[in-house]
Amino acid sequence: MSSFTVRYPRVAGHGHTVSHAKNRRNRTYKYNLKTVTISDPKGKKVRMKVPARLIRTLKKHGVVPTYAKKK
Repeated sequence: MSSFTVRYPRVAGHGHTVSHAKNRRNRTYKYNLKTVTISDPKGKKVRMKVPARLIRTLKKHGVVPTYAKKK
C-alpha cells in the first residue's frame, strides 16, 4: 500500500422518514465515523476518520487500527 487514502461515497445512504400519518420525507443516512490511528508500511502513524464498517474490513485484512480516546 502506498497510501492510506480512504474513499467512500459522500452519503452512506438515503431513504424516507415516515411519520405516524405515513407522510414521507427524504432523508440521508450518515456514516458512523471513528478516529483511528494506523501505522503505514514505513512505520509512520496516520490519524484518520473512517467509517465503523471500514474498521471491520481493516481488521479482517490484518491492519489493526488504534482508537483515539476522547477527552
